[in-house]
Order: sequence, then structure tokens, then C-alpha cells
Amino acid sequence: MFLEVGEKVLGLKEEWLKATQAFVEFESLEGSSQLLQARFLAYAASTWNRHKSSLKPFIVFCVERDLSIFSCTPYIVNLFILAQAQKGVSFGTIQAFLDSYSFVLQFYGVVNFLADPMVKTVKKFVEKTCVHRRNVKEPFGSTEVRAIWDALDKKFGGVEKFPRKELRSFMMAVFQHQTFCRFSDVEKIKLSDIIHDVDFFKITIRYSKTDQSGEGQHVYLPKSSSPFRNAHMLMCLYIEKMGFEGLAGKTDIYLFPPLK
Repeated sequence: MFLEVGEKVLGLKEEWLKATQAFVEFESLEGSSQLLQARFLAYAASTWNRHKSSLKPFIVFCVERDLSIFSCTPYIVNLFILAQAQKGVSFGTIQAFLDSYSFVLQFYGVVNFLADPMVKTVKKFVEKTCVHRRNVKEPFGSTEVRAIWDALDKKFGGVEKFPRKELRSFMMAVFQHQTFCRFSDVEKIKLSDIIHDVDFFKITIRYSKTDQSGEGQHVYLPKSSSPFRNAHMLMCLYIEKMGFEGLAGKTDIYLFPPLK
């Protein structure tokens, strides 16, 4: 199992794995398969996938030079880092490689030489020279809501003509924008969680990320003074079109059910 984990999960060569301290230790222990499995399962699958993705370029780099990732010197690691920087790779990607490489070296009981002063020096150099990218999504604000509404109006000839699926998806987006709810909160709302008043909707959010005790939190969709394009009006239209009229507060049907 030790070899299977290294080869199938991380894409490492068998001869590399057999040269590690961890392999020697596990081979000499009874029940080593169970011990390795316990160690392996201590980390989520997403963690292993992330490390595999971050290590892949370095593994290819080593294979092309007939090197083992477990016997590389700081000089080899620095050469790889500089080669990546020359290709225009972002510093974040290089940092992810160093984190993953450190994790794998420790997991397999190999001396972690990434703390070597030479590696730290090169890291500082590329941190100053490489591109820094941030995978941060732009906020979904009023401008985006209006743009979507305009596009749907133009396509279908008015909000009252939106097909049920498009209306459901747009209503979810508007609801999240107005109430600051997460999708994980919105998808669980049932009609029994809604109070429909003439001037507002009161919605109970149960078991949200910020309400782990499940006591419930309330959000509101108030009636707007604008005669059109407001969340309260859209919700009224949505409830009518979905056939939910008169069911608010009375049934466990989901407010935003899946539609084919």
C-alpha cells in the first residue's frame, strides 16, 4: 500500500519511494498497511490532489534529469524555482510548490532541506520579481443585478415573461444580493420559513454558517417605493409563477426547488 499511495496518489516512482525512511520503517512493522492507511486518511482527498497538482511540474523536471525528488539538493530546487520564474509562473504557484514539497518530504521521512539559506534567498528573489496573482472574484453588486435584469428583459420581453427556470435562478441571485445570504443558506429555505406581509417578506434562515446552534436568523425583503425592479415585487411575481401562492408558512416545499 505504501507504494500504491505514492505512485497512484502523487505520481511518484517506485524506486524513489523505496529509498525513503518512511518506506524502511513501514516495511519493518507489523500491520504497516493499516498504519499507512491511517496516516494517509488523516488528510482529505482535496489536500492530496492539491499537493499532486503543485508537485507535478517538479516531478517532470526531475524525471527529465533522471533525478529523484527525495535526493535533490538545494541547488536543484533553486534551479527549478528560477526556471519556473523565467517561464512567467506566479509567485503563488511557486509558493504552493514549496509547501507541497515540504509536506511530501515530511510525510516520507526525508530531511526537509527547503529551510536551507540558499533556497530562502532564491525564494525572496522570485517573490520580488515574479507576478503576483490573486484569485479573488469580483463582488456581485447592484450593477451586475441591473445588467442581468436588462439582458433578461431584452431577451424575454419583460420579467413577467421569464421562463420558470430563469426566473428561479435570477430570484436566487437577487435574494442573495439583498439579504447577504450564502447559497448554502438559500438552497435550504422552505415555504414554511416565510412570512408574507403586505410590505415585506420575513424569511427564517436555519443552520447557517454563522448560526451553528440552529436557533435561526431572520432576513427581510422590504417593499420598495420604486414601481418596478425591486426585490419584493420580484418575489411576489416568483411565488405566483411557481404556484406557491397561499403556501407561505404552511408547507415544507423548498422556496427554490431544483428545476429540469
